[in-house]
Amino acid sequence: MIYLNVKEFAECSNMSERHIRRLASNGDIACIVKKNKNNQQYYKIPLSELSTAEQLKYYKSNNIEIPDELLAGRKPKAQHQHKEFDEFSAVQREKIAEWIRILNAWDEYCAKSTLKKVAATEKFVQLQKVANPDINISKGILYRKKKALKADDLAGLIDNRGSWKRGTSSIQDVVWECFLYFYLDEAQHSIQACIDYTRMWIEKAAPQYLPLPDYSSFYRKVQNSIPKQLEIMGREGMKAFQDRCDTYIRRTYESMFSNEWWIADNHTFDVQTKGKNGSIHRLYLTAFFDARSGIFTGCYVTDAPSSQSTLLALRKGIQKYGIPQNIYVDNGREFLTFDVGGLGHRLKKSQRARFAPPPVLERLGIKMTNAIVRNAKAKIIERRFRDVKERLSKLFNTYTGGNVVERPERLKKVVKNLDNIPTDENFTNAVEDILQYYFNEQQYSGAVSGDSGKTRMQVYKDNLHEKRIASEYDLNLMLMRSTRSQKVGRRGVHITVAGEQIDYFNDELKANYFGQSVYCRYDPENMSTVRVYDLNDNYLMTVPADNEAVREYGASKDELAAAIRKTKSFEKLTAQQLRATAITSLGKETALELVLATAEANKANAEEYQPKVISVHRADEPSNIQMAVGQNNIVKIDKAKMIRNLEQRQNNEEE
Repeated sequence: MIYLNVKEFAECSNMSERHIRRLASNGDIACIVKKNKNNQQYYKIPLSELSTAEQLKYYKSNNIEIPDELLAGRKPKAQHQHKEFDEFSAVQREKIAEWIRILNAWDEYCAKSTLKKVAATEKFVQLQKVANPDINISKGILYRKKKALKADDLAGLIDNRGSWKRGTSSIQDVVWECFLYFYLDEAQHSIQACIDYTRMWIEKAAPQYLPLPDYSSFYRKVQNSIPKQLEIMGREGMKAFQDRCDTYIRRTYESMFSNEWWIADNHTFDVQTKGKNGSIHRLYLTAFFDARSGIFTGCYVTDAPSSQSTLLALRKGIQKYGIPQNIYVDNGREFLTFDVGGLGHRLKKSQRARFAPPPVLERLGIKMTNAIVRNAKAKIIERRFRDVKERLSKLFNTYTGGNVVERPERLKKVVKNLDNIPTDENFTNAVEDILQYYFNEQQYSGAVSGDSGKTRMQVYKDNLHEKRIASEYDLNLMLMRSTRSQKVGRRGVHITVAGEQIDYFNDELKANYFGQSVYCRYDPENMSTVRVYDLNDNYLMTVPADNEAVREYGASKDELAAAIRKTKSFEKLTAQQLRATAITSLGKETALELVLATAEANKANAEEYQPKVISVHRADEPSNIQMAVGQNNIVKIDKAKMIRNLEQRQNNEEE
């Protein structure tokens, strides 16, 4: 067996050495892996991995006698029938045109070069390998293509290696199906591994199909018979298929109006800030921006993205810029909530028959569109967030970077002094001002070339055809959160906050709607009352809270949650105090010990009772009972002494 190194194999196969190493490392070609004296890995590839023509070329160039079996396997050269250019397929016509351009460029290069034609050709080949690494090119190939072009043989400009047997395969259908089972797997097994697994299966299930064709047969069929999109989906997964193959909607912005589409998402600031309690953390940005102009419309800085932060950002955007027609969001829970945008694709079959109140976006007349799950093209707003990172977060001394590599060296020194860390309030105020009065006033750099030279705000104003507004009262009503349906009970209706139930009722509610199904709307910033609606979305009445905590606190959902947490903390403290009462300075004694001690004391003070009459009863048994062993040496047991010893041992163990 003749083995070639990577360089020799590359020269014979007209492929780059880098490509050969990749094939060898992936197991796509058979090889022997060895290590040199420097412990570096290298490959020895059998000559049989080359095609028959390439093997013959190797034998001839090295003056080695050609084996008979190789000569016997030679096939006659394919004879090309003359075909006009339009008779070829689109792909073939593109290849022909590409080679004509290369050949013309070769002629032009040689004519301008001061080198001889052979040297100029070699130089041209090297330049082409750099410029077009995917094209198999060499001096010999150039001359053959040139000859074919002169002979008006357009078919000769196409790579027709193996064309004499194209469309046929020595691989049986059953074998191929088994091979595909292993090959189209996200484990991404190499071709050789799949062949081995196929052989193992065939040996057990269908030995009549043995022996299997060689590696090259499988390799050719993989290259020619598996649709690219099928290979990507099978070996790389659905996300790769959606990102690289699936069709997507190409958004056009020329005909888009301002406020027609708002896009929403959350962003983590790469900046450390200081909370009111002194905690060091990173805040989040819930943001809406206008797709037509690129301005930030509604923004809210929060310590954790939520459905409530989404509504607060939306409220701020609507108050300043009006109500958008459409909102484009990702698939986060802060958007796909039953009372905000609806559950969308998160809606289960079992939930479809369940009553759901009109979500906030529907009450506002906003149509919500969800991004395709795990679709990278849907993340339009992420380009704006990259600007936020570059042009906002990096302005602060406590910038952390997005990862360990990006983290500035100065950060350790900066955070040692708490005075250097901006407070949440100061950071939030800075963010709102920068986004509104710096980012929104920057030059427009969007897809509409006619708007170049304008600021983003100018683009927004120029394309604002309609502004939908709402009064403060109506906006408050439409932005209220909703509960799920519930029946009016003896305690009226309720809302659950931080795991605790808050009751809302009055006599009118109980008298008129007891046992009926209703739902409630409430303002998270003022929970002293709720608005009650029937399941046809008709307003019934406003009902006050019965809980004293609500009346005293003034209604804030966050304040209520804090109060509940405080109650839980008090419960924990009380439990600790209760456990502490079981331990005293007098030592610890169990109830059993105390009872036994009392019984022993009573026993010591007990007097023997003397009855007036004593009668003796005997059994009708002989009296010759044998004496027990040791009966003549009976030892009296001192129980009081045993108890004292037990108490002493327990005291020693506790000490």
